[in-house]
Amino acid sequence: MSHELTLAQVRPWGSTLHPVTIGRAHVVLRAPDGHLWDSVRDAFWGHHLGMCMCEDQTDLLELMRASLKCIAEEMHRIDPDAMIEHLFDGSRLFFRNYLLDLSNRDMLEHVGTVFKHARLSAFGWSVLAMLEATKPVIVDHADPTQQRAAAIQRGERSVLTA
Repeated sequence: MSHELTLAQVRPWGSTLHPVTIGRAHVVLRAPDGHLWDSVRDAFWGHHLGMCMCEDQTDLLELMRASLKCIAEEMHRIDPDAMIEHLFDGSRLFFRNYLLDLSNRDMLEHVGTVFKHARLSAFGWSVLAMLEATKPVIVDHADPTQQRAAAIQRGERSVLTA
């Protein structure tokens, strides 16, 4: 089954967030715990992953999106060297650690080694659906964060067309 078809059948992460208007026009998202977030990505990053709300969020979520998409396409099995080169700056150790982290966060399931047998879990598909739907359009190529996110998007295209 293609990953596009699978994504079409998945409820994206964040579907339990509800829009709330503050004042006349400022819309935020309310999580089930009552916390307010500016975006679905912010809620996932800050609340679910427990990460700091810092400048690295955009490019690190793009790395997660690109990695999950490449795993959905089985590129970690077909051409792991392309993933390592284009997404992980050539670092096999970073690649292996990242897959273990995704597995630890229940986004991957595997039997045996995560590096050869990983596939997206139901939660991983849900996260990928949300990240694909909220993929940023890079407009400010002078901004370092957007430069890194653009490099990850170019790397993803290189892996998937290798």
